Amino acid sequence: MLASWIQSLTSMKHTKNLILANFNGRFAPTGEDNVLKLSTETFNHPSLRTLSLYQYILQDAQAFNNCKNLKYLDLFQIFAEVDVFNKVISSCPSLEVLILQIIFFNPSGHLKIDHKTLRILSMSCNQIDSIEVRAARLDILSIEYIPCESDNVVLEIPRLQFGRNYWVAGRLLPHTSINISCPPQKQESNGMVKWDTNYATSPASLSVSLDLKNPREVEVLRKILAVWTEKMIELEISFKVYVHFIITILLGKKAILLTVEHKTIYGRRQNRFPNADFRVDTIWMHNFKGSNKEQFALASRFVMQKTVMKKMMIKTSFDEKKKKEIEAAVAKLKELPKGNEELSIECF
Repeated sequence: MLASWIQSLTSMKHTKNLILANFNGRFAPTGEDNVLKLSTETFNHPSLRTLSLYQYILQDAQAFNNCKNLKYLDLFQIFAEVDVFNKVISSCPSLEVLILQIIFFNPSGHLKIDHKTLRILSMSCNQIDSIEVRAARLDILSIEYIPCESDNVVLEIPRLQFGRNYWVAGRLLPHTSINISCPPQKQESNGMVKWDTNYATSPASLSVSLDLKNPREVEVLRKILAVWTEKMIELEISFKVYVHFIITILLGKKAILLTVEHKTIYGRRQNRFPNADFRVDTIWMHNFKGSNKEQFALASRFVMQKTVMKKMMIKTSFDEKKKKEIEAAVAKLKELPKGNEELSIECF
């Protein structure tokens, strides 16, 4: 009956977005009522673009056979064997957004995500032997909780090359890596940012890559930092001088909508950057150039606005000339009036 209803929505009404929720108040990974029973290729109609499943048991992946149509897939509190999840994910080769909050019946296995089109990946799961993610176009990776040793996790994500990650901080706290960039298409000029409020209200760490000479990318970062209502554990910033493109930042179920403006944040008193209320224990900066005015201005704001509570760590260069420039800039930063007297500014 459910399969027929879904078929009528997609075939007759050409439904693009479908949400199936099993909110019975007593959800547990047992009982036939919680099993999602659907026929083969239920979700593969060309009109269906986004699919969200909430609180179900999947015994097989036949409903996802040949789902080249899906661009967005959200699996929230879904129970299944790891092989079933692998088949579901591999059956949707055109995915751009994949949100996983999944529970494996058996921790023995290997979760594999290999997608050439994937742009955004958010993950949370229980114990699993190993995880492999290969995504050449991924611009956002958000890990909420993965009780898996870093040695058993393979991440081949060329656009997200950071020194910090979910495992490095020493505490298993939510971590998000973002390559911030702006779409060149005119129709997408009003970039949108959606951010999960769970990340904003719990200790977390963030790694971002952006071009400070691009005012829209800077505005995206300002909007992201403005969401945090509690102190962040770590913020890693990697400066870049080139531009990739991404359409949307979309993470999580509980989201707020932020519109990215086209004007530069520098010189706008009404929009302090970073946000006046934003606090972080430690900031790590990569590709910092001592002679770059925008980068030095940003670092100065972090120092003087009481943004950084403990440490500002700036990576030096192997090139002797660049290293001296960076060290000279760090010396100038140390001379600035600190918003927090206990702040330590160091090179690494």
